[in-house]
Amino acid sequence: MKLENKLIGIIGAGLIGGSLALNLAQQGLQVALWVRNKQNFLTKNSEKLQANLFCFISEDFADLKQCDFIFICTPLREIVNTLELIVPYLKDKVIITDVGSVKANICEQAKLIVNKTTNINFVGGHPMAGTEKVGFENAFAELFADRPWALMPEAEKFPELIELIELTKAKIIFTPPNEHDQAVSLISHLPLLLSIGLLNTLNHYPEPNIKNLALQLASSGFDGMTRLANGNQILNEDLLELNSKQIQKAYSQFCQEIRDLL
Repeated sequence: MKLENKLIGIIGAGLIGGSLALNLAQQGLQVALWVRNKQNFLTKNSEKLQANLFCFISEDFADLKQCDFIFICTPLREIVNTLELIVPYLKDKVIITDVGSVKANICEQAKLIVNKTTNINFVGGHPMAGTEKVGFENAFAELFADRPWALMPEAEKFPELIELIELTKAKIIFTPPNEHDQAVSLISHLPLLLSIGLLNTLNHYPEPNIKNLALQLASSGFDGMTRLANGNQILNEDLLELNSKQIQKAYSQFCQEIRDLL
């Protein structure tokens, strides 16, 4: 398959979707964006969009009928609903994937939606890339370079999707949804929980003079430990809610390790 002749649709032009769009478009591929409010998006990002890299920018899902690939890059809690909304507009054999950082719930619900029709394919995915910043204004094409990109095992049926993602220079790792969620609870979601807990511990400390002194003394170590807590608050809430079972399991193990250390 010649990817140059295929249209790649990206729904959601935040940090992840925007960076993916920039990456693929700068390599000469045909990329189109779907945003909530086209006029606001164009006004807010006028300088960054001057290169006219994208085939078009739309807020109408009816335009998806032209796409051969679709990446759903909405907030985590909106991925399944977005998939359900776009199904009526898709062409036969379109390949859809997402970038959600929790996979079991999304893949299970996506399977139910896809099974209602015979003309579309869904593959769960999760690029392990990002920063504490949000929005297209902070997107950059090199975001995925040398970073892991988890794909569910059924992706191996679609070599063209693998080829497309490999263009970002990400390192693809195949994993079942449940194992993915267990693994990321250890290296992504538990650190988020601890980061928020550390920040809250300081903010709620009962002795104001000690709290204020701590804030004055805080340096790079504290900043690094609390960086995740200061990130995308909507994403943080979604992660803790949608992967709570695996996070609680990881947290129990963590608490045992801390007890042993103390």
